[in-house]
Amino acid sequence: MPGSATTYTEQQVLGHTLAFAPMTAPTGIFVALCLASPAPTAGSGGVEPVGGAYARVPGTFAISTTPNIAANTATLSYPTATAGWGGIGWFELWSAATGGNRLYWGPLVDPIDGVTPITRTVLTGDIVRLSAGTVQVRAT
Repeated sequence: MPGSATTYTEQQVLGHTLAFAPMTAPTGIFVALCLASPAPTAGSGGVEPVGGAYARVPGTFAISTTPNIAANTATLSYPTATAGWGGIGWFELWSAATGGNRLYWGPLVDPIDGVTPITRTVLTGDIVRLSAGTVQVRAT
């Protein structure tokens, strides 16, 4: 169940591919975890954990074995939680470690079947790791 592009990303791609507004590539991609389901429209992002050493982590992506899906190329490791973060069940891809433009979003899914949505409650002392290939976005 790959994630989707935000309205911002869709508009940037349209402008770029139709040659009326070039799109500048982000200098990095940062993966956020969310406590609530994001939506594609601006201002409808998911709610990220606050405090407890939570921070977005940088990620690299490439086309996967499915031609219209890109996935993370390495394991994403978040800082050890120094306080509970709550129940995470979604991800967002951003153009910056803080602030920036929200590019993509989607649910966290069971890495075994790639479909079943999962939510994990992060407690003090937990380390969240997302294996390579498990954060996926689909071009439609």
